[in-house]
Amino acid sequence: MSKLWPKGQGKTTRSKDTSNPSVSQSNTSPASTSTGWEKARDTAIPILELVANISEGSDVLASLKAACKATKQILEMARAIQNNKEDWKRLAERLQSHLESMENQITIFEGYSEESRKVDDSLRQPLLAYVRKLDGIQKAVEARTRSRLLSRGLKVDMDAGDIRDFHQDINDCHQRLTAALAVSSAFHIQVVKGDTEALRGDAQVIKEDAKTLLRDADLVIISQLPMVIASSAVHNVCNPGTRQVVLDSIRVWGEGAFAEPIFWLCDIAGSGKSTVSTSVVEFWNKKGLLGGHFFFSMASSEESTITKMCPTFARQMFENIPALAPYVVEAVKRHPAIMTRPFEEQFQKLIVEPTRHQSTSVILVIDALDECKSGPERRKLVETLSIAVQESKTLKIFITSRPDPVIQAVLGSLPIKAQMEDRLHDASHPDNIEDIATYIEQVINGMLAEEKKRRLVKNANGLFIWASIACRMLKSETTLETHEVIYDRLVSLDQPGDIDHIYDLIFERIDPNSFTIMFKMLGILLVAFEPLSTDDLEDLLKQVGIRGNVNALIQNLGSVLSVDRNTNLIRFRHHTLVEYLGRRSHASAVHSHNKVHINVAEAHGQVASWCLKRLVSSTEGVKFNICRIESSFYLNRQVADLDSRVSKFIPTRLRYASSHWLFHFAETDDKQRRALKRDVGRIIRTPNVLHWMEIVSLTRGVPRAIDGLRTVTRHSGLEEETRARMTDIRRFIMAFSVPIQESAAHIYISALPFSPKKSLIRIEGQSGHGNTLSVTRGLEEMYPGLPGILRGDQGSVCAVSFSPDGSRIISGSFDKTIRVWDADTGQPLGEPLQGHEHWVTAVGFSPDGSIIVSGSEDKTIRLWEADTGRPLGGPLLGHESPVLAVAFSPDGSRVVSGSDDKTIRLWETDTGQPLGEPLRGHKSSVSAVAFSPDGSRIASASDDKTIRLWEVETGQPLGEPLRGHEAGVSAVSFSPDGSQLASGSIDKTVRLWEVDTGQLLGEPLRGHEDSVYAIAFSPDGTKIVSGSYDKTIRLWERTLAEPIGEPLRGHEDCVSTVGFSPDGSWVISGSGDGTIRLWEVITGQQLGEPPQGHEGSVFTVAFSPDDSKIVSGSKDKTIRLWEADTGQPLGEPLRGHEGWVNAVAFSPDGSLIVSGSEDRTIRLWEVDTGQTLREPLRGHAGSVRAVTFSPDGTRIASGSDDDTIRLWEAHTGQPVGQPLRGHERHVNAVMFSPDGTRIVSGSFDGTVRLWEADTGQPFGDPLRGHEVGINAVAFSPDGSRIVSASGDGMIRLWEADTGQLLGEPLKGPQLGVNALAFSPDGSRIVSCSHDKTIQFWDANTSQSLGEPLRGHQSLVFAVAFSSDGSRIVSGSSDKTIQIWDTEIAASVDNSNQNDAEAPELSLQDKLQSSPLSLIVPGFNQCTLSRDGWVQSSDKYLFWVPPENRHGLVYPNRLTIPVTSSLRTTKVDFTHFQCGPSWTNVRTNSSQ
Repeated sequence: MSKLWPKGQGKTTRSKDTSNPSVSQSNTSPASTSTGWEKARDTAIPILELVANISEGSDVLASLKAACKATKQILEMARAIQNNKEDWKRLAERLQSHLESMENQITIFEGYSEESRKVDDSLRQPLLAYVRKLDGIQKAVEARTRSRLLSRGLKVDMDAGDIRDFHQDINDCHQRLTAALAVSSAFHIQVVKGDTEALRGDAQVIKEDAKTLLRDADLVIISQLPMVIASSAVHNVCNPGTRQVVLDSIRVWGEGAFAEPIFWLCDIAGSGKSTVSTSVVEFWNKKGLLGGHFFFSMASSEESTITKMCPTFARQMFENIPALAPYVVEAVKRHPAIMTRPFEEQFQKLIVEPTRHQSTSVILVIDALDECKSGPERRKLVETLSIAVQESKTLKIFITSRPDPVIQAVLGSLPIKAQMEDRLHDASHPDNIEDIATYIEQVINGMLAEEKKRRLVKNANGLFIWASIACRMLKSETTLETHEVIYDRLVSLDQPGDIDHIYDLIFERIDPNSFTIMFKMLGILLVAFEPLSTDDLEDLLKQVGIRGNVNALIQNLGSVLSVDRNTNLIRFRHHTLVEYLGRRSHASAVHSHNKVHINVAEAHGQVASWCLKRLVSSTEGVKFNICRIESSFYLNRQVADLDSRVSKFIPTRLRYASSHWLFHFAETDDKQRRALKRDVGRIIRTPNVLHWMEIVSLTRGVPRAIDGLRTVTRHSGLEEETRARMTDIRRFIMAFSVPIQESAAHIYISALPFSPKKSLIRIEGQSGHGNTLSVTRGLEEMYPGLPGILRGDQGSVCAVSFSPDGSRIISGSFDKTIRVWDADTGQPLGEPLQGHEHWVTAVGFSPDGSIIVSGSEDKTIRLWEADTGRPLGGPLLGHESPVLAVAFSPDGSRVVSGSDDKTIRLWETDTGQPLGEPLRGHKSSVSAVAFSPDGSRIASASDDKTIRLWEVETGQPLGEPLRGHEAGVSAVSFSPDGSQLASGSIDKTVRLWEVDTGQLLGEPLRGHEDSVYAIAFSPDGTKIVSGSYDKTIRLWERTLAEPIGEPLRGHEDCVSTVGFSPDGSWVISGSGDGTIRLWEVITGQQLGEPPQGHEGSVFTVAFSPDDSKIVSGSKDKTIRLWEADTGQPLGEPLRGHEGWVNAVAFSPDGSLIVSGSEDRTIRLWEVDTGQTLREPLRGHAGSVRAVTFSPDGTRIASGSDDDTIRLWEAHTGQPVGQPLRGHERHVNAVMFSPDGTRIVSGSFDGTVRLWEADTGQPFGDPLRGHEVGINAVAFSPDGSRIVSASGDGMIRLWEADTGQLLGEPLKGPQLGVNALAFSPDGSRIVSCSHDKTIQFWDANTSQSLGEPLRGHQSLVFAVAFSSDGSRIVSGSSDKTIQIWDTEIAASVDNSNQNDAEAPELSLQDKLQSSPLSLIVPGFNQCTLSRDGWVQSSDKYLFWVPPENRHGLVYPNRLTIPVTSSLRTTKVDFTHFQCGPSWTNVRTNSSQ
């Protein structure tokens, strides 16, 4: 490594002895090794002191000198290392380089003042990380040295894996330290610049060192990208003299002789593609053309997905092509959250944009693309590549794969690819045979006679994998058989080149007595989600009691297994072996034609057992603050050496266990799950479960943990206690996925405090972690249960479907979106899927649940990743009219669609390509399609009144159309056994048909009163469900053809879609009313918890006379009572009205409530019982807009859309006199004067009128002044004034006796004032508006008081004072009621508080934070960011869930219902520990 800084002027250079790079300049004599143990003992204290000094902010010079001393001591001690000399030599060279770098830094810092040499915050963390890493190395060497000395040995052994870990970790730490030292020295560079003479002498040196410094800083940035260390190490380069023709063609392409930017080498398994890839990687790397390489492997979850491909390429480009390095670094700087972006964007930003700055070719090698597990991912990758090479003229892609329809479909006949297909194995090419002959000759080197070698070449039949395995078998040193015997067996195989047969032969050679253990060991390797190291496999076998010898396994199966020299990972040499073992795992151990059998369920159970033991190990298992995070102020990604800490403190096997234990547990059988009950119980209880979450957080494993928990809890055999705990854990991680993913510390600081009061994790966790914030108001009792109604779609719900495992629901809507819901909680999962340009008419899940298909009015079909919601390629185009129906084939390989263009089309799922010609025959729109359970037939339903059956393979119609319906057929479904069809029609009937004959079965099922739009069979085939335009759902008994129970009622519009849950226990329905509902099949009852508040806009509110209660009326047709102090509901909603409830009022004694509704009636209710008094009061010919009691409670006044006011006798309900007529339009507001003698009314006609209460006669002329309709009127408490509010935004005061205007109008919001009220003392007026605000006014001066009150998220329709004037209550279209303290509200400055959820926010708005009025002790100017983080400066204090954010920003009111997302939230910080003291969150340090 080059020196980082020039030597100072006038300073003498430190002498160095560099003759031996593995030792420092001091003490290079052999005698030093004999004192290694004593030296090590002396080293420990300086390192501990150094850590303490750095933490206290000591002199950087002293710290660097101590670090140098520690490095020298380690180098001296290491002379005793006996084994792995090459690995240690490389590490020693690296340490020596670091030592020289630090000594140069010391030279520079010695020229600084003492004040300038203090360790600041920017330097402290990387310096500590480096020194601690030195400490770790020193302790490891010390431990080995001490052990060897105690045994009187003279040499010390060090594990190769440990040395490699030290090498990587210390290098990472040093890169970060170098960058930090550069920042610390920047000021002094400026000083040096001022010294012209000195600068002139060292200008060139400074320039060179600056380049080195920038390079090291860039390394820090680029190292933040995750990287896959691919399995390319398994493959060798082509043997000399082989594959020359193929390699030459590829090399010529790479050097630009051909115009095509993509080269696709396509051949069968075992033909040698990966060996060719390895060869060209080596060649292009030497030529400076290699950007990067990625070798896919099905044996590894990381290597079988594109998740980390882009950052892997970016890091390789940085290393391989120096000219591109600054552009790659700049891309990472500009996009720090790039890993959260879609794959296409990652590739564009990290790969394409940097390569545009290169004038020569940049080649990316992608090997074994077919081993990318997901077909949609393969498609996305190839589509991205094909676009990328057209945008960057220097980018070239070399791809190898087996024949793959996905790749073929995307690249197809595009002119941008060169393709070499079947070239590697085709025996018609002489060079293929010659290459194999050359290979065999080189490998076995005279072992067999020429004739026998030729026989082997012939039997290989062009397959290098066959030849490779055969040669390894012949050269095996572990067999007792002669090579002649092995040869005889090889040439006796039935079919030349048959891979399965050669694998059979390999296992036949194994001692039968070893079969059982060998297949147990192979089973473990087969089911592992990541390759296991030899040490891990040995540990696993020991833990689960398998007496297997790992070394013997590898030696005996060396022809098919390999061990990576660098990592000790055991890998299958070729994926064909994985496929072979997979096939054998499905074969019966008894009836199989050979003895190879893998028990996959048993293997999963054994690995699950090992994982669980690793997790709860007292020495190497989960623990609190496992990575020793110093401060909670910074997120995981801000911890400079996080990757090094993870490597150091979380052993590989613990990382594996944390990531995969749930999936192994899920994949085993019920018997083994029961056997693991105790171990599972330990990890799912606190504190272990919280410590496990730390690892999940630090290793970016949150999504996988959620999936694993969901997968396990779906198993029916799981014990209920375990299921309940795992469900609680899953809900916890889902609810707090943001803080858990972003910061391990905030599992304790943020997630635990905000979790529901009765959550098991909270109850157990807070007992040992109580020193954090306390949420005193705003917590749920439990996680929200499944709601009775799922809302979210902004239009009619056209389609719904369950995922195959029942865990998710999807819906398609008129709002052009698809939404994904958690079936257990009803919570939306992620954002709506957007892409369609018109209504989404149909949706469905693929059989494995990984893909969603949708059809739209925009004539297209789209495919989406179910987990991420990302589109898979572009839309499927072909239909000429709206797509009305879609469905997957049972194997998921195809999609069928039906359209308004009268056709049915088939599409290939992986490629999105149409299959054959459209199926034609219907004479009108195709409204429904379905695959038969065996996938051989398609049924289609049409507006032409017929159903047709089609043969899938040929696209030909099967028989004649099924006729019988008297109107268009809108729905069709196969029975689970495929023998029957059910259909629903506009003719209001459901019909059953025999599939084979096309005959009608029995009479039509009648009961619906309107068109039947949707139909489905239950999973067991015994029931049918139908949905209708009559707003009902009906269940039918299939065999009896009779209805089951009463229709299911609840929807307020047509039922457009229905379905069963996978277990048949639920029915799901979607409706034109914009809702999704779930129903229990057995009872017919709607599932889910009743809503805690109104389900529609709150139009009207009022306090009871004693202020203890609040009444509200809503668009949802109900009236609700609430406890005013707590916001808790009082009893059940009052139901009876058949339309919106526009107005409510308490009687003066508080015993009755009067309500007026859109249904033209007035109702009276007893407050104590909630019962209605007598029949509704009828008389109005239009909607009742306003109601009020007289001051003595004997009469009621009402105003209506029929332009009249009516008076009623409160006790009898009889009308009093004739309607009061005079207004020319709707009467929106009425009120009695305080003495009861007059009534004031306001109307859409823009006038206010006064009436004599006793006679009903008008009192004077109408009061005119408003320009548009009057929305509200009120008397002052003394009756002397009237106030009115209008849609023109004006509030006007009038003298009650004369009708004269008082002063200038109060100018409210331009959007109009909806309601107002006088304070009880008459000094203030409160008003509310369409602009979501509430405003106070001085009734005497007409001036506004303070800023508008903000808190509602939508129009505010109603406002009222409490009787003592201390509170106001408001109701809004956001479905909430809010209670405000008038004194606090009037004094709060809301001027900077914009709506927390304002619509159509710009990107800049979204990035802004809301200032908080709450005080966090010790922190100033706290803000709440839009993603929920409360910050002070750049410090992350705590995270707030979405449902508590609004209440934290607007704390001066109580929101009803208290479970609302606008709920009031209050936090107590008495015991709050954060930042450097966050680890004090534990009240019991033994946990």
